[in-house]
Amino acid sequence: MIKHGERLAAFGLWVALFAPAPARADSMPAPIPTTLHVLYLARAGDQAYGPGLTDSGLARPALPEPSPGADLAIRDTRATALAAGLALALDKRILGEDEPIAPAIPTIATSGAVAVIADVPMRDLEALGKGLGSALAIFNIRHAEDRLRRDLCGTGVFHVIPSATMQTDALAQFVAAKTWRRVLILRGPLPEDLAFAGAFIASAHKFGLRVIDTRQFVYGNDPRKREQNDIGLMSGWDDYDVVFLSDTAGDLGRYVPFELARPRPVIGTEGLSASAWDPSAERYGAPQVNHRFARLAHRGMTVGDWAAWVAVRAVVEAAVRKGARTPGAVEQALARDDLPIDVSKGTQSSFRAWDHQLRQAIMLHTSDAVIAYAPIEGFLHQRTPLDTLGADQGENNCR
Repeated sequence: MIKHGERLAAFGLWVALFAPAPARADSMPAPIPTTLHVLYLARAGDQAYGPGLTDSGLARPALPEPSPGADLAIRDTRATALAAGLALALDKRILGEDEPIAPAIPTIATSGAVAVIADVPMRDLEALGKGLGSALAIFNIRHAEDRLRRDLCGTGVFHVIPSATMQTDALAQFVAAKTWRRVLILRGPLPEDLAFAGAFIASAHKFGLRVIDTRQFVYGNDPRKREQNDIGLMSGWDDYDVVFLSDTAGDLGRYVPFELARPRPVIGTEGLSASAWDPSAERYGAPQVNHRFARLAHRGMTVGDWAAWVAVRAVVEAAVRKGARTPGAVEQALARDDLPIDVSKGTQSSFRAWDHQLRQAIMLHTSDAVIAYAPIEGFLHQRTPLDTLGADQGENNCR
């Protein structure tokens, strides 16, 4: 006969074997992540991405628009964001070709986006910066003009793309390190040519180079202007160690390296160029980034693609490292000067507090190889060698 105590023991054994196990903490449903929305703003019919002709009739192929860089960054940072209880969403808005931007600014401010990637013409970027103030982080991924770093200081505009001065400083450091002290400048007639040549003249003085002359060329075969359209004549008057070429349209510059009166290296818009990114980069994780991008977009990664990629990564870093979840908090985290951002160029980047320029290494490259990274070894700064490139604190009106 089974006693009462034995029945209880048997019942306890049955419960242990067949009753549902109590829910464990690690099997509970995961909390719904907080979604951070990043707005990608572009304009229909943007001439920056359309084909065109130079003054000489040279056909310029259409450039690819860079939003795939932001798409890649969403993929690349998903695991990091989820570990912090975050999700990322990229919202894209295309302004009409003739749509004024002013009426769109209030809706952008209240859209729920924590940051805006501004892939827009310069006038739109300026309107955004002045209209939104510092309420929202706005990433400039296109425009290198130095004046924007001055005119938009105090706003929420963060310049991912390096300034023109950062690029010319990088080239001047390379030339100085090679002890190529005497520089001949050849420039085209466009305002952009004049501005880029002017930036290099300032960089040359900064790093102890001597500009022996600046000569403007014109395109054409007019025999009355041979001293301006014949490269051999233009480059045959003096001796020099290197030629800096400023030909933003590419009208005449493509002929310069092999028509000089003297065999000298060419830097600037031909020969050795300076930019934020190049698809031929082979160090610091860049090949992996380029490979992932090519697999996504089926083309090489441009500077604009890279800048859009960095913009999304910057938002994630602000959210993960500083706990930023709102537009104001993201803007403040980026502006602190101490937010490290890995951009796959060997050194961590961060935004300068005084002008919101991303301090970064600059790739010095030819058409198919990265030759060096600036800042060049030996150029020092009290904070970081990265601040030897571009306007330093106190060199503009931003504080």
